[in-house]
Amino acid sequence: MKKLILIILVGVALVSTASAELVGTVDLEGHNNGLSSTGQLWSPALGGESGGTFYTGVYSWTNAGGTGLGTLVPNWGFCIELPQSPIAGWQNVLTLDEAPMPAQFGTPMGIAKANAISELWGRHFDPAWTTGAGAGNPMAQAFGACIWEIVYETDPVWDVTSGAGFSGAIALPALANSWLAELDGTGPHAFVFATSSVDGQDYAVPEPATIGILGLGALALLRKRRA
Repeated sequence: MKKLILIILVGVALVSTASAELVGTVDLEGHNNGLSSTGQLWSPALGGESGGTFYTGVYSWTNAGGTGLGTLVPNWGFCIELPQSPIAGWQNVLTLDEAPMPAQFGTPMGIAKANAISELWGRHFDPAWTTGAGAGNPMAQAFGACIWEIVYETDPVWDVTSGAGFSGAIALPALANSWLAELDGTGPHAFVFATSSVDGQDYAVPEPATIGILGLGALALLRKRRA
């Protein structure tokens, strides 16, 4: 039976993890796999999801209402928690660095991982993946695998085909690894925020008003304004 994998949201400047800052709420309804595809994934760090079939790439829902930045959450995104299933209803909206990590880590994601995902998004995200014509695009699968690798991997070497964190038989693994190898902090960064649900999947997505790519200088300025 296919398992569902949830997603991460992109849209605000990253801030310190000293205290979780709620930037909105959102009601996510009607989760579906209209834009996703499937792949065989496994994660030794999770106790062996070996050979399990998961949905990968872009995941879909309906934003049924929100407050604050929750009103800007689009109807799609990328997941960050491999073992979790989607849950309908209200979720908190946080900056990505404050997104709760999977249970075995017990801490927020932190600036380093959030910045890596922000740069990955800035360099390689393609909005065509979020349309019907782009549904199931293997490049979107590779992009999602990069996000899981960044979230789960504790080894400084990112590789979606091996290691103690995430590994999997996904589409275009060589492409995914080439994208990860580029993340040196100098590339364009997109704004990223996260939805957070106690009992279900957390997601990452872009906020439409700032979906354009901003440089590191702009990110630093916005961090200062939010301090």
